[in-house]
Amino acid sequence: MIVNDTESFFVGHEFKQLTFGWTDYILFGGLLGISVLIGVYFGFFSTKQNTTTEYLLGGKTMSFFPISMSLIASHISGVSLLGVPSEVYQYGTQYAACIFTSFITCVIIIVVYLPVFYKLQLTSTFEYLEIRFNRPVRQLASFLFSLALVVYVPLIIYVPALAFSQATGLNLHFVAPVICVVCIFYTTIGGLKAVVWADTVQMMVTVGSLVAVLILGTIAVGGVGETWRIAGEGGRLIFWNMDPSPFARNSFWGMSIGMVMTWLASLGINQVSMQRFLAVPTIKEAQKSMWVLSIGLVVVKFISVFTGLTMYARYHKCDPISAHVIARIDKILPYYVLDVAADVPGLPGLFLAGLVSAGLSTMSAGLNTVAGTIYEDFIDRWVPESNDKETKAANIIKVTVVILGILAVGMVFLVAHLSDIFQLSLTITGITAGAMLGLFSLGMLVPWATTKGAIVGGLVSMVTMIWIIVGAQWNMVNGRLYYEPLPLTTEGCLNVHGLVNQTTTTTTTQNPMQVESLGKPFFLYRISFMYYTLLGATIVIIIGTVVSFVCGAPDISDVDRDHFPPFIARFLPPKKYIEVSLHTVPTALVTNLEKEELKSV
Repeated sequence: MIVNDTESFFVGHEFKQLTFGWTDYILFGGLLGISVLIGVYFGFFSTKQNTTTEYLLGGKTMSFFPISMSLIASHISGVSLLGVPSEVYQYGTQYAACIFTSFITCVIIIVVYLPVFYKLQLTSTFEYLEIRFNRPVRQLASFLFSLALVVYVPLIIYVPALAFSQATGLNLHFVAPVICVVCIFYTTIGGLKAVVWADTVQMMVTVGSLVAVLILGTIAVGGVGETWRIAGEGGRLIFWNMDPSPFARNSFWGMSIGMVMTWLASLGINQVSMQRFLAVPTIKEAQKSMWVLSIGLVVVKFISVFTGLTMYARYHKCDPISAHVIARIDKILPYYVLDVAADVPGLPGLFLAGLVSAGLSTMSAGLNTVAGTIYEDFIDRWVPESNDKETKAANIIKVTVVILGILAVGMVFLVAHLSDIFQLSLTITGITAGAMLGLFSLGMLVPWATTKGAIVGGLVSMVTMIWIIVGAQWNMVNGRLYYEPLPLTTEGCLNVHGLVNQTTTTTTTQNPMQVESLGKPFFLYRISFMYYTLLGATIVIIIGTVVSFVCGAPDISDVDRDHFPPFIARFLPPKKYIEVSLHTVPTALVTNLEKEELKSV
């Protein structure tokens, strides 16, 4: 919420800088206090978190509702809460096709991934890759997963910390550590139960703040009908863009196919999600959690989409970016909250509490899960067997949470010097998500896949996606690749004294004609980011299958049916039985009585 001039007028309204009152501080501090109390309760008064099963899986006694709320909260961060309305504001409502994305994702997870993980009852999803292939494949996947989350957590903490520091005037370098310390505290002492219940409370606050802002914004522009009319006239109502080109920035196919793969990577095979699915007592409870999750995602995403429409309806005649009131698109939602809710006591604090809640939810889920993954895959085998090994393991995981949290705090300061946070988060996801999803899909869907195929496929996928993403970013920086937003204008803006209208239209950072003259980048660099995960997973599956057959595919009658979903396992041939002969048993070990019994058989 950058303010250049507090005396400026904007669309007929005086621009006022958002400052916290005592109500805002009470709401904000109350949320953090509740999270701490939840951690204290589960850490000291509830079941002791002194085993890995209790700490990581909540003792497998959690109910589906808090698990569902935790999954929704973990999936939705401040980056997405700020990004979706901004996306709609600039490029239209095609993102609303997430209703298809959510339910398709839900069906695929229930049919393909969940049955396998639940039947095997693995503490770590990466353990599947070890029993399906071998340990190097598991360690490769675990390393990528841990690295991705360690880099991603500072991003999701930076967004709410930045908004809060601007609203209160406090230094970002003070706000970010406070937020992280609260999260580290209740995650460390409370384990999964504290994370899940804190996520549930925080999710309610997040949704409540979004709904409140949406209602106020809709009233401010004249109601739902007026919002819809203005959005239609401005070309923002886009849902059936059926352009099949993979180079289109976003389309119906990009949302309903490309984003399905992205959500599968973040919900279907992600350790954060599966750790919660396995925390319920039965697979039916896990399936109910998945359905509630899909509905919750649709609700929250639609609220964000309509918030983007109300923002456009309010600023369709005076774009704050073109008017240089805000520096970049990421800050338009906080500015919008400032504009419509500045006179409502407590609502700015509630909204920022929602942003911080989303950051805390994702950070706590990430810290809890990455700590467990690091222990299971890199530390466990070095801990000597003893009667108190489980207690030692829980303590090691807690120390790991603290170390990762401190690392995240340090990296927040680095992120503060970077730009375009939303694009950076998509880049990180694109590098690792496709390879991860491809490895699990190769193991579950291709019975002939081998260890060599998985390793080669995974490495080729990662290298290829790094090449494509780095190339695309380089071309964006150099102006050769540019996605032009839908038209915006400043013709309705007033100058400082409110006397003259500005009639200039939105200026873009790149001239389209200039971009055209530079020539088009290599075609792979122009692939939409919506398809990054799909492309990465496809490379793993294709390369992995080909290499497996070239290097000698195994006899599928020797594979374990439990490693495949039911619809694949039913087509596998019966497992061969090992024939036992007397010639394989040393004669000295066979007594006369045993010989007589064997003869009679």
